[in-house]
Amino acid sequence: MTLVRILKDWDWPDLLRQTPGQSGMWDGIRFVLDPVPTCDYLVVLNNRMKTDTQVRCPPGHVWALMQEPYEPGFTDWLIERHDHFDRVFTHHIPGEDPRYVRCPPAIPWHVNKTFDELVAAPIPQKTQRLSWIVGDAMDLPGHFKRRLFLEKLLQDGEIDLELYGKAIRYIEDKWDGLAPFKYSLAIENAVSQDLWTEKIADCFLSWTVPFYYGCPNILEYFPKEALVIIDIDRPAESLEKIKQVMAAGYWEKHMPALEEARRRLLYDYQMFPLLAKLIHSHPGGDGVAADVTVPLYRRSLTARARRFRFKLKRRWRKLTFR
Repeated sequence: MTLVRILKDWDWPDLLRQTPGQSGMWDGIRFVLDPVPTCDYLVVLNNRMKTDTQVRCPPGHVWALMQEPYEPGFTDWLIERHDHFDRVFTHHIPGEDPRYVRCPPAIPWHVNKTFDELVAAPIPQKTQRLSWIVGDAMDLPGHFKRRLFLEKLLQDGEIDLELYGKAIRYIEDKWDGLAPFKYSLAIENAVSQDLWTEKIADCFLSWTVPFYYGCPNILEYFPKEALVIIDIDRPAESLEKIKQVMAAGYWEKHMPALEEARRRLLYDYQMFPLLAKLIHSHPGGDGVAADVTVPLYRRSLTARARRFRFKLKRRWRKLTFR
């Protein structure tokens, strides 16, 4: 049996809940999160570890999966210090090196449900219309754009919106802010090919139609009828579109597409089926195990300069925001 260790620098959500029975098994492959002396594959999430990691593994089976948007000075680990990876699966291809493979980020879902619970869940009773679970981060340019759109929406006064968030109205489980609603806003932090996140995934898992802004090629992944694309750079047009879609009963008319989007997420695009497919199709064979070290991430001098400029720009954006 193929053994895959996943190396990450965060504790929540629990990744293994995305496998049947929380077993860590998918398509004949066993995934583990805890240290093991030997593994067949090592998959590092995001290349930002704070300590060195040693394991015995075929060097050609040491991979990285990038899950964050690229912003110079903020996520430089996404484009540098990759010599120890044989493959880097990423939405942002920094060069012509063949180790880089275009791939969605497979960010874990944030609704507090296991794979089994989601598969067995009936369609929730939809008693409310529109929600938005909005973050309070103000680091990336996209964070500021999203906040401006929120202000335009609230100023409109014609859209009945239930707003949730850490700094607004905290909810323990995103399911509670999505499942009762027919529609929700899903606004990504950045716009990039193949970069879509739990913001849209959680909507599909909750049987909720997202008003979506972000990944330009999102329709390569999900049926077009399962979501409604808006452009927050054109707020008046987007707000009018939201009103028209809800008034027309869009949710009721497009249940098959929503169901298909949900199926694709659970069985194709979440982390475990995605990694299993990549491993099964990998031409590297069994490989010869060797002692491998994945070093901690240290910014290059160039990245340090970018970091300095990023902090200045972020400070300026905060001072001049409004």
